Amino acid sequence: MYILRYTIALWTLFLFSCSGSRSVSESRPVKRTGSTLWDARQLASFEKRLEQLRKQYHIPGISAGIVNEKQLVWKKGFGYADVEHRIRPDEYTVYQIASVTKTFGAILLMQQAEAGTLSLDDPISKYGINLGARWGSDPRIKLKHLMTHTAMGNTFNGFKPGYVFRYNGSWYGQLGKAIEKASGQSFGALLREKITIPLHMKNTVPSTDDSIAFALTGYDKAVFLKRVARPYDWKHRKLHPVTFRYGFNPGAGIMSNVADLAFYSVAIDEQRFLSDSSWQRMTTPYTTPKGKTIQYGLGWFVKKYRGMKVLWHTGWWFGYSALFVKIPEKDLTFILLANSQDLSRPFYHIVRPIPGLGLGFFNPFRRNLNKTLKASKFAVAFLDHFAD
Repeated sequence: MYILRYTIALWTLFLFSCSGSRSVSESRPVKRTGSTLWDARQLASFEKRLEQLRKQYHIPGISAGIVNEKQLVWKKGFGYADVEHRIRPDEYTVYQIASVTKTFGAILLMQQAEAGTLSLDDPISKYGINLGARWGSDPRIKLKHLMTHTAMGNTFNGFKPGYVFRYNGSWYGQLGKAIEKASGQSFGALLREKITIPLHMKNTVPSTDDSIAFALTGYDKAVFLKRVARPYDWKHRKLHPVTFRYGFNPGAGIMSNVADLAFYSVAIDEQRFLSDSSWQRMTTPYTTPKGKTIQYGLGWFVKKYRGMKVLWHTGWWFGYSALFVKIPEKDLTFILLANSQDLSRPFYHIVRPIPGLGLGFFNPFRRNLNKTLKASKFAVAFLDHFAD
């Protein structure tokens, strides 16, 4: 049996080396950097914890994966992608990844900066961006302020940009105007040309609700939707299917799965998108003019964990949520996708509407996103089992 397994492994390696395409292999066991195997007991403990958390947060289904040494070394589905039809999720199940889209948008914008077609110090007015209200097209607001969520300011500093972190996904989405003017292509077309087609990310597409952008894929919408997890919300002590339209821009709206995001993670590790200097700039926390370091770089949350840099982004919207975590020093990426918003709920300060007073009191961004990845018990489970 040992000889047979060894022969199969060698033959698989030979076929992979001759294929000519870069792909994420799934044939090897889960490993730590340094080639120490994660034992079965440790992995079982991790899976048990994820399942406990899924039930605790009333999440119908989760697809999860870990990438190490350029491979999707572990993947698993929990619960149901479709509760009514008892369909189990796996690494190929598609979800809306919400604000994890921002990492893609940041890469495409930085590519334009490298090409010299735009500068992060360009004022937003150069690209016809108008933020409305008191901000409008204020010439003090630069592209870098939208990327770092520091454009808003506050009443104490006269709404001067660059000084205060206030997460604003809608404003981040306005970066699409700069990307499109600089490149001469739509955000969706550029996404396909620079990322999804070269990486063979066949299930990573613009939101199916954006008919123009989705049409770029050439897919039949009805056929593609069969791959997508059904979205739910937990309310009145019961799971309810939800219907919601999802836009598409650099701030949100990409649909993907664990298998494709593993390709994406490997390409990041191989520095296939940007120069090292651009990548380091993206993944360095922004520092305000007063010397305060915030928790965000250019399109990524950036924090230290036990002295190691951790890059991450959460995604949240009605019916879906996501978590994408990279620990470069450990050569580890954790991918978690869910078909309810409750995977990412701990990152947001949720205010429920008060009956009779309308929706004005519902604002998930009323304060800020939590500053630490450890706000998520799912992230803590990953860190505890694999990052220590």
